[in-house]
Amino acid sequence: MPRGRVEAVVFYTCAGSAELFPTMRKCTCTPRLLVPALAALACMLFLAVPVPAAADVSVYQSVVPLKGNTEADRSAAFAEALKSAAVRASGRRDAGSNATIAAAASDAKRYVQQYSTTSDRMLKVGFDAKAMDRLLQQAGLPLWPLERPVTQVLLVTGSAAGGARAIVEGERVAERAEVERAARDRGLPVSWPRGTVDAATVRAIVAGGTAGAQASSDSRPVLAGVASGGGVSWRFVQPGQTATVDGNLQDGANLAADSLAARYAPPSTRGMSGITVRVGGMDGVRAYAGLLEYLKSLSLVRNVEVEEMAGGVVTLKLAVRGDLDLLRRIAAMDDRLQPGVPGSAEEGAAPVDFTFKP
Repeated sequence: MPRGRVEAVVFYTCAGSAELFPTMRKCTCTPRLLVPALAALACMLFLAVPVPAAADVSVYQSVVPLKGNTEADRSAAFAEALKSAAVRASGRRDAGSNATIAAAASDAKRYVQQYSTTSDRMLKVGFDAKAMDRLLQQAGLPLWPLERPVTQVLLVTGSAAGGARAIVEGERVAERAEVERAARDRGLPVSWPRGTVDAATVRAIVAGGTAGAQASSDSRPVLAGVASGGGVSWRFVQPGQTATVDGNLQDGANLAADSLAARYAPPSTRGMSGITVRVGGMDGVRAYAGLLEYLKSLSLVRNVEVEEMAGGVVTLKLAVRGDLDLLRRIAAMDDRLQPGVPGSAEEGAAPVDFTFKP
């Protein structure tokens, strides 16, 4: 993100919002390790940890160029910032061209909560999360929850060790900056390996086969790419899915974001729904309080009501932007809300959807 001295700051606060940048929340997820079968892949992933399995993303903040000092220039920048935020929030590349979003962009200041200009002629804009949430619903767009899996990028390029290995964390090469810029535009959290990953391993993933299949069976998304001849061959893998594209550096980030949004921003997130869940592991006040705090911290959960507590199991009615399947996918990113154990028919116990680990 471009940096520079802040020259002017003006705050706008939308009705019903009492805090600035409410989407910026501390991530409390637990790191996960990949467990590949191939020795080379196992070594690669060992070097890549520890890193979070998921991260919260501040989707309603945008940084856009400011072409001039006129009111028209500022309005145009606000419009582009709003369209950019809609893309990150929905996970849809074409969200900016949605008729409702385009109409809102013509008067984007209504959604602005905070903005500042910098000495290098950039406009930094923070939009009101609740207002943007309502706007996405009105536009019929899905919502990609803030809790998003961290995609590990394995990119082999000639500017890093002559193409003998993948770019590593902390390495300052132009290709890494370009991928990170594109990922930021899509609201895609990414990480880089913390140790040497040889080019042969990355090429094996890109080519598919055993290495690609193993990577796709692990819990963490992997975006592998090999640059050659001015282009990049990309393969994105996540549980149950692989996708490929040949293109440029930005195409890799778009491939990963499109694939993940299809999984974590399904049609059910276009509106609200009520779901009933039974959660086990309630062996005391601490566990009960921890469960409620955890559920309320999830961005897709909008309200929690307790219906019953019996035998260490609590029955809850949740108002969510999504459905039970999406809640399961979000919960799978850490180990606090684990899949429940079906009840015993002999004992007449009802199935438990989740088990909470405080």
